[in-house]
Amino acid sequence: MDKVIQAQLRGIEEKNNVKILYAIESGSRGWGFESKDSDFDVRFIYIHPVEWYLSVFEGPDIIEIPVDEVLDVNGWDLRKALKLMYRSNASLLEWLSSPITYRQNQELVKELRQVAEKYFSPISVTYHYINIAKKSFDGLEGLNNVNIKKLFYVIRPILSCMWIENFNTIPPMNLQAMMKEVKMDDKVKTIIEELVTIKADRIESDTIKQPTELMEFLRDKLEYYYSYAKNIKTEKERDSSILNEFFHETIKEYRGDIE
Repeated sequence: MDKVIQAQLRGIEEKNNVKILYAIESGSRGWGFESKDSDFDVRFIYIHPVEWYLSVFEGPDIIEIPVDEVLDVNGWDLRKALKLMYRSNASLLEWLSSPITYRQNQELVKELRQVAEKYFSPISVTYHYINIAKKSFDGLEGLNNVNIKKLFYVIRPILSCMWIENFNTIPPMNLQAMMKEVKMDDKVKTIIEELVTIKADRIESDTIKQPTELMEFLRDKLEYYYSYAKNIKTEKERDSSILNEFFHETIKEYRGDIE
């Protein structure tokens, strides 16, 4: 599949006259709980030639490829990505810690991660994960049998909130990476690990009997983090000059790679 993805990325560059700087796996494979029939969610950041950024009117800053049963591929222009970074966009921050990379300049990505840490907003990202967890949890509560995939849509956001509380840094994308570091009840941890194993042998639509003890844990954590988020200190207005400098330097570095 890697060859197929690499060919897709090269095709995107040629068709759109862009340079892909960073491409990763998102979705369940990057999160660490894929099923037998999980698709590949490829996300990327790209740049245009310098002239594109000098137009009076801004052009489209997203590239999306029609989704099929196997591949879901889309990416953001670097300027759009940096604007989202300024707002501490959780999805973008996740991309930067994906355990599966298809394209990257290690030094560039290292700098991008350092910049991301400067704009990380614990309040914004915590609320992002709380809202995802709450929406998914509400859809599962009261059911005798629950969809395994949707259960993980509660588990991972809750662990992300736990990470932020414990370390006050950007949570890793990968579930296992968080579980290694976040303090949690051993029994709950074992249940989650067993669910990862079960899901790997099932298809995305499969259900299991509702794990009562895990649901109680998730319910308690949801209530706790709603209260916790209200008490996080408000951040000061952030300076965009670091983003501008990174953007300018990156455009200069790659200007010869795109005509």
